[in-house]
Amino acid sequence: MKKYLIPLLNWRVLVLTVLAMMALVLILGDTDDLTVFMFIKPAGFGLGYLCYRLSRYWDNRGLINELSVYSENL
Repeated sequence: MKKYLIPLLNWRVLVLTVLAMMALVLILGDTDDLTVFMFIKPAGFGLGYLCYRLSRYWDNRGLINELSVYSENL
């Protein structure tokens, strides 16, 4: 169990988690106002893309190798 908590010590993993959660909330959120809708959805997809690009950048440099713990059992 302790090995699953080790990746949370890396601040990059926490940044990616927060960005992904914010993107998910913005993408899945619902509103009745069209102007808010037109702002929220692109912002959510933009945060999702930022999270994707940061994860690719840090993974290529070997800075978030701790996440391989979660994919060992697959």
